[in-house]
Amino acid sequence: MKRQLSNAVNSRHARIILLSSGGVCNREIAARVGCTPVWVRRIIQRFNAGGIDAIGWCPYCGVARAGPRRFFAEVVEEIAAVALSPPKRLIGMSVWSLPKLRDYLVEQKIVPSISLEWLRHLLRQCKIRWRHTKTCP
Repeated sequence: MKRQLSNAVNSRHARIILLSSGGVCNREIAARVGCTPVWVRRIIQRFNAGGIDAIGWCPYCGVARAGPRRFFAEVVEEIAAVALSPPKRLIGMSVWSLPKLRDYLVEQKIVPSISLEWLRHLLRQCKIRWRHTKTCP
């Protein structure tokens, strides 16, 4: 886990566990790894409760070792179509923001759930630009 170059989170979690098992205190681990002592304690507690699977992180699915969530091409096309449609008709706002787009996709049952980062990734793949500022509820 520590040698995963593509997944820096898993590498950091593994380093925390290795340093902890080596007898290094939480504050020193936090300084070496670049996080807070509270986060170090949380990772150690999760590891003690559930082992390696409890600290593994998969960026697109939230479950370790399950692999990234995949959307069929039809779903990606539908997401792109909604993102390109005028939001004034659909939600009453002049521009889409990522949270509003995600909420609309889930409400319309186009996708059961989707993270903002994964939605951002899909939109980048489709070469679709979005509003970068936060919208009011």
